[in-house]
Amino acid sequence: MTHLPPLRTSPLRGATTWTGLTYAQVPGFRPMVLDLHVPDAGGPAPVVMWVHGGGWAEGDRRLVPLQWGQQRLFQKLVDAGFAVATPDHRLIEEVAPDDMVRDLIAAVRYLRTYAADLGLDGDRLALWGDSAGAHLAALAGLAGSAEQPDPHLLGRIGVGRGRTDVSSIIWWYGAADLTVLPDLTESLWRGVDPDAREWLAMAYSPVTHVRADSPPMLIMHGDSDTMSPLDQAVRLHDAALAAGAWSRLVVVPDAEHVFLGTDIEAQWQVVIDFLGDTIGPRARVGAD
Repeated sequence: MTHLPPLRTSPLRGATTWTGLTYAQVPGFRPMVLDLHVPDAGGPAPVVMWVHGGGWAEGDRRLVPLQWGQQRLFQKLVDAGFAVATPDHRLIEEVAPDDMVRDLIAAVRYLRTYAADLGLDGDRLALWGDSAGAHLAALAGLAGSAEQPDPHLLGRIGVGRGRTDVSSIIWWYGAADLTVLPDLTESLWRGVDPDAREWLAMAYSPVTHVRADSPPMLIMHGDSDTMSPLDQAVRLHDAALAAGAWSRLVVVPDAEHVFLGTDIEAQWQVVIDFLGDTIGPRARVGAD
């Protein structure tokens, strides 16, 4: 896309909104910012961090797929009692995916550091990404929740320290195993030696980071998706089961990319139910 149509947004009902919180400042780059919507009632709120799609090359924190209607998803989450954080991250003409992951880790650390000021429960934090955002969210969530997280992988931008674990991960129709997507890998690490690129594809694939104690994952994909192969969802789910991690795979019949051709609110509800089980009052998934 070369532009976006005019979009009108208004404050979410029943929420306090922060716009453009600077979660990291990286010399030579624009400030890294996020928006945050926190339900007004009910004490410290569990938080869902939404990571936008856009092929690692476009998109921003304010947008979900245009076909869904703007703000509807965020309002639905707030109505269900969840705070919603929507970070910007750097894009592929600025950095490689390595630094995009570090941006998201910085956002997680920021939300935890200022949880009391923002009305958040920093112990209940989920990552949800769609398309390219699913790859980044899963990678940040899995790597950040390792028993001994890799400091190089996570980086030290922004707050630069503190917990990086998450309670659950929602992966929607993204990439999970870059080692079988050579064309994509070449576009993400342009000009990199092929041998090094092969290693990067492995190191920055969510399937590489699944362990028995990984956060519970909800993996959803349409069976008619012509942009992202369904095989990627299956690979991530199989890797989780093989490792002994908790995973649920939902294949949505007749759904294209961004779940076109299906009732999007029904898909949102699947996620909200999962969030209720992992970061909500009745949280139990993965507790064993």
